[in-house]
Amino acid sequence: MDVWTHSGSAEPLDFSVRVLRADVVAMKRQQCRHSVLLGTVTEDVARLKGDVSVLKADVAELKLDVAELLVLMRETLHGLPADS
Repeated sequence: MDVWTHSGSAEPLDFSVRVLRADVVAMKRQQCRHSVLLGTVTEDVARLKGDVSVLKADVAELKLDVAELLVLMRETLHGLPADS
């Protein structure tokens, strides 16, 4: 403890505390920015998940339509006379 009792030792400590406080303020500001960005990214991901769900439903419907077309084509081709 005798380090703190020497004259002039308080100034470097005071300066260090000011620097640390400034660093903490800067970190809090950056954390706030990151929180805002994270909120935006979370909203974007939720919107993309919804879009993917719609696309999956559309693809499933297209697969059914293609399956129906294949059945109709086979039926149509089956009714045609064979080439001689």
